Amino acid sequence: MGKRQRKKSIKRSPAEMAGDYELYHIRVLDGIRAVAILIIAWYHFWQQSWLAPVVGDCSLDWLVRNGSILVDMMILLSGFCLFLPYARDMVYGDKTDTAGGFYIKRVARIAPSYYLSLLIVLFCFAIPLGEYGGDNAFLAKDVLSHFTFTHNLMGDVMGGTHLNGVLWTVGVEVQLYLLFPFLAKWFRKWPVQTYLGMLAVGLCSSYWISSHFDTINQGLCVNHTLTFFTVFANGMLGAWLYMLYTKKRQKKTTLEAVLGTVAAVGAVFGFYQMCELRMSSGAETKWQVDNRYLLSLVFLVFIFGTMLAWKWFRKIWDNRVMTFLAGISFNFYICHQYIAVKLKEFRIPDWEGDELPNMTGDVEWQWQYMILCIVLSFAVAVAMTYLVERPAAKAIKKMYEKRRSKQ
Repeated sequence: MGKRQRKKSIKRSPAEMAGDYELYHIRVLDGIRAVAILIIAWYHFWQQSWLAPVVGDCSLDWLVRNGSILVDMMILLSGFCLFLPYARDMVYGDKTDTAGGFYIKRVARIAPSYYLSLLIVLFCFAIPLGEYGGDNAFLAKDVLSHFTFTHNLMGDVMGGTHLNGVLWTVGVEVQLYLLFPFLAKWFRKWPVQTYLGMLAVGLCSSYWISSHFDTINQGLCVNHTLTFFTVFANGMLGAWLYMLYTKKRQKKTTLEAVLGTVAAVGAVFGFYQMCELRMSSGAETKWQVDNRYLLSLVFLVFIFGTMLAWKWFRKIWDNRVMTFLAGISFNFYICHQYIAVKLKEFRIPDWEGDELPNMTGDVEWQWQYMILCIVLSFAVAVAMTYLVERPAAKAIKKMYEKRRSKQ
């Protein structure tokens, strides 16, 4: 009797209880994030080159023209991955980090590369090239708002920054990071109410923007953090539902793999249909804010389907190449657009005349330019990741742990 009682008292780890499922690091999500960022970069390169993504009868024009909306996939993945430990605690009783630990990890991940890139752009390009034209007031506002991650909340900065326009996304992410410990706490206590509350914030802000679309700063409002609340909420909800699913199922089945693969492929088709609707809407930016919630649901179906799909399908997203790309993805994202813009501005590769080469249909230049954008962006991303981000992150975390141990 005593032996039986001792056996029952042994507590199994979440990984043991989940059986075949990944609970800590879901590797296919690395690949999905990497591909999303590559498509966004492709869109930005295409904006400068106009190199048509067509080979024979196969055209991916619909994909590259809608590459910008993959930012919503990035926000969804952020909500999913950030809440995963808390969802694991809700379902399996696992430990979670403190709010301080969470903030330190986010700072270590983002701040070193982000701030260094700002300083390089400011002192190597923007100021020496006289891009502010003597407008010191705007220079100060541009710099201060970027250093405080509030630049996406200011219309003039969003439309006229000289510090890399793509960084507005980082502003959205950091603002969500600041709120996340509170959202996570409330979601753990009242998941349905918190989810509905976040939906209300996102949908109401999107509705207001859509209703006043002709009288507002469209770029500022569409990319406002509040409109992403629905997307972030779906990410958090997805993490919780995934944990509930793994505890109930424990063992993967062939039927699950079939349904997961079908769901993932179906979500890609759904995304294609939404891209077509966006392009035919005549108001692509308005369409984006009107359909942000629905788009995030399609992305969530794709994520779920991929996590449960056949092994061969998951292997597309979970392999060494994808792991490497995911590892450098943040630095690739923050540098790629600025590199593309400056290469064209400096006429690299060289082009003559006053008419832009992408408008003259110079295919040879387009290919040379695209290849150079890709190569330089990857080179800078690798250097920033391994020479700046990772050493700095290690040092920041070490300092934090040392300080905690003294308390």
